[in-house]
Amino acid sequence: MSRRPDIAEVAKHAKVSKSTVSRVINGGYASAEVRARVAKVIQKLGYTPWTTARNFSLGRAGSFGLVMEDSQNEWITQILGGIEEELTSKHISLLVGSLVLRGTYDSATVTSWIREHRVDGLIFARPGKREKPLIESARKVKLAIALITPDESFKGGAVLRSNNVDAGREIAEHLYELGHRRIAYLGGPEDSLDSRQRAQGLEEGLALRRLKIPPQSMVFAPRYHLQEGIAFAERWVKMPRPRAPTAVVCANDIMALGFMRTLQTHGVSVPKDVSVVGYDDVPAASLFWPGLTTVRQQMRAMGAAACRSLMAQMNGESQDRSVLEFPMDLVARQSTGPSPDRKV
Repeated sequence: MSRRPDIAEVAKHAKVSKSTVSRVINGGYASAEVRARVAKVIQKLGYTPWTTARNFSLGRAGSFGLVMEDSQNEWITQILGGIEEELTSKHISLLVGSLVLRGTYDSATVTSWIREHRVDGLIFARPGKREKPLIESARKVKLAIALITPDESFKGGAVLRSNNVDAGREIAEHLYELGHRRIAYLGGPEDSLDSRQRAQGLEEGLALRRLKIPPQSMVFAPRYHLQEGIAFAERWVKMPRPRAPTAVVCANDIMALGFMRTLQTHGVSVPKDVSVVGYDDVPAASLFWPGLTTVRQQMRAMGAAACRSLMAQMNGESQDRSVLEFPMDLVARQSTGPSPDRKV
């Protein structure tokens, strides 16, 4: 039986040190030329790392944890896709923990990961006040931490967020150019940083054009849920048309789709009677008719970048307080059109 090649043999053929081969395998820093050379030797020799033994020697669990409120939504699915793509080639497994799995908040599973050292790093998706004890516990045991679009400011953890303010300004410009002057905003929870920043950008963009959202049209809902969009649509159809907003900006696509679908059941035409805008660009946004105008959040890229941040922290190549901001792109579809007030 042929002998299995080891890391020393790979290093010898690639003319690098064993530590360099280890860095390449584990996603650490190496120049593109060295990375390509090591990869070529690995393929030629048929080398496969003994992951369990390597993790044991390094005192690592060989897994990351993804922590979120609820895994049953398209926003999380996109982030999970980016994480999976990044971790597959790194021989790192993923544990997934929902904090509201059965309708009530329960952090026991994630707490056990931290206490039992079952993960080497944690990715928190949209963490808020309730997650502070978990993040503090993770910091105390020196776990690598990445926070995707956090709703709070935390003492530790690399932060990955979208540029919500610029996106709000771009939406304001888009709607203004279509002739809209009565614009409403349906946000998520008011204590959500994303929700406030999206409102801020929209208001700033409108202020540049001497417009203001009236208090009754600036609404913050308790959740980023479909039901909140439905409830706002029921409210919209009861308004006198000359005073009803001609455009409604929702803080995420799911709320926007609920709003739009409910209007259609009442015989309201989108965008003839009212234009609708969302945030995120989840897959359903392009499948619905009319297609939803939205701003694309780079969810898969954030998931992948969060993994790279954890690996860099573990290898001592990055601090846990870095901030990475991702641009958002306006995707104009059929749910926005000329204001019904615009004179032809």
